[in-house]
Amino acid sequence: MLRYESSLDAMRDATLFPIDDALHMVSFKAMKIVPANFIIQKAIARGDLKPGGTVVETSSGNFALGMAIVCNRLKHRFVAIGDPAIEPSYKRQLEMLGGQVEIITDKKGSQGYQKARLDRLHEILDDEPGSFWCRQYDNEDNANAYAELGRELLAAVGQRLVLVAPVGSGGSSCGIAGALRAAGADCTLVGVDTFNSILFGQPDGPRKLRGLGNTVMPKNLRQTLFDDVHWVGSDFAEHFTRKLYSSTGHFRGPTTGAAFAVARFVRERYAQTPVVFLSPDDGSRYADTTYAADPSNTAYDTLAPQQITQPTAYAPGADWAWMNWQRADIQQYR
Repeated sequence: MLRYESSLDAMRDATLFPIDDALHMVSFKAMKIVPANFIIQKAIARGDLKPGGTVVETSSGNFALGMAIVCNRLKHRFVAIGDPAIEPSYKRQLEMLGGQVEIITDKKGSQGYQKARLDRLHEILDDEPGSFWCRQYDNEDNANAYAELGRELLAAVGQRLVLVAPVGSGGSSCGIAGALRAAGADCTLVGVDTFNSILFGQPDGPRKLRGLGNTVMPKNLRQTLFDDVHWVGSDFAEHFTRKLYSSTGHFRGPTTGAAFAVARFVRERYAQTPVVFLSPDDGSRYADTTYAADPSNTAYDTLAPQQITQPTAYAPGADWAWMNWQRADIQQYR
């Protein structure tokens, strides 16, 4: 029986599962508890967050949940600013933890909601002096939060590995890979993005697959750490989310399905090297969407990704494309 010193320790812990001899999954209940806890604890230690102070962040996904759980345990009020991607049941889940959830519905002329969400966040900061903004995209504590996990992964898997990581804020992918390399590991980093995300040089556009990609460029994302980059579509990712569940019993979210699909391909590309993919959250939030039906998409099982040499060179309607990124600077593609 595992025993933890606190409930936060238990909830932010990760588990390494073998999928087969060369393929492993690092699974979290809700991965963003890790940076949320680290960021807030550091803010308290520095005096940036006073007892009872308000914590605020713009998030429609897992960081909102991580922040909510941490603030609930540490007795801080929180405000999560999201958009219609927050389902009513997920909103209630956050509110039951004692927070305030604001849903922004006006994009103010942008492709996505991020700018309007940030505008509202700054209004709250102005109205509530002493409130603390986590700044998950730009706060280096986001990436630093994963250093211990990187060292644990090195001890468990060994000096040579391929890390397949979904990319949104850049915190987990760059934090874990950076810690591995700093400890002397030979780590190949493979990023998993989605189409119409600006993170690796594509133009901003509508994105159906949430949890991957971004409409703003996070400072925590260091593109020069990445060896390969894959872009996947939502139907493709959801197919492999269900496939992972039906073949292994792991009930996970669509970002996991995206990483699982890429990891299967990477396992053939980097033969004889352990491949580890990150699984940010479980499938609870997606029971009525990703898991609501299981359409027959068997063509996805044998689909090969289109290899491209420029981020925008994929075929229209592509489900999957990849690029040998070669630790390039993003400036050459912007």
